Amino acid sequence: MKNIAIITAGGSGKRIKSKTKKQFIEIMNRPLLFWTIDKFVHHPEIDQIIITLPNSEIKNYKKIIEQEYKTNIISITVGGMQRQDSVYNALLICPEDTDFVLIHDGVRPFISKKDISLLINNALKKNAVILISKIKNTLKEIRDNIVLKTVPREFLANALTPQIFQYKLIKQCHDKAKKIGLYCTDDAALLEHFGYIVSTLECSSHNFKITDQFDLEIAELILKNNLLKEDN
Repeated sequence: MKNIAIITAGGSGKRIKSKTKKQFIEIMNRPLLFWTIDKFVHHPEIDQIIITLPNSEIKNYKKIIEQEYKTNIISITVGGMQRQDSVYNALLICPEDTDFVLIHDGVRPFISKKDISLLINNALKKNAVILISKIKNTLKEIRDNIVLKTVPREFLANALTPQIFQYKLIKQCHDKAKKIGLYCTDDAALLEHFGYIVSTLECSSHNFKITDQFDLEIAELILKNNLLKEDN
């Protein structure tokens, strides 16, 4: 069985006020992206990694990644205008004998190897599985600063990554979306749109995405103090 991890790192990170794109901001003298790559490059069930990077960064970071990891399982491809375009570019260069692809955010460095293994094991039975976490806060539907109603949260969840799919299935859905100009907020939504079942797997709440300065400061605190060593 061949499992390919696609790590999307083609974004601009506009919510962090930095001249450096957030995936390349350094924590402990290493780009944030490297802390994410670590979880996959050392995982025994991952056969290949495809990383999407901004076109302007490929030449520089291709060399840096090769120097850091010294492995032939990492490939680099250009990111697109939107995240979905980046994923599609990566799908296009997956080997024909790929069985499953795990699609992950490059700025989500705290995914545990245990959860990656559980995700792969679940995909063998269900073809499409996404990681989720429970919603902790009460949810309100609002409009014009007025609360319209409280939304029951028992059937709601946060969608996280990695999301794992049978390769032929997710490639087919991306092909269809490309033809009709359909864009969705995550890859699972493409399958939902075309009528496929997507299963869920609850994972550690530590698996958060770094989107703003506060998240970055929390990530730095965690990494510098090795606070999640039990999840490595």
